[in-house]
Amino acid sequence: MSTISAILLADELKSLSQLARAVRTQPVSGRHREKLLRAGFVLGETGALTITTMGRAILVFETTRASWFPIPV
Repeated sequence: MSTISAILLADELKSLSQLARAVRTQPVSGRHREKLLRAGFVLGETGALTITTMGRAILVFETTRASWFPIPV
């Protein structure tokens, strides 16, 4: 199992949240794009960004502080 270890700044979290929505109100900035890609929260296939399961998990974690993933014992 994976644990979530990346720390996102408020603006980066907002960019990730935008990607989770069906209708985006603004594009993701270049520096946010790179960090989200490196962290594995988005995929950059065919030039468009797509949020991953880990991306959705970090959104849940950051908004509720409840992880989707169990803590290893």
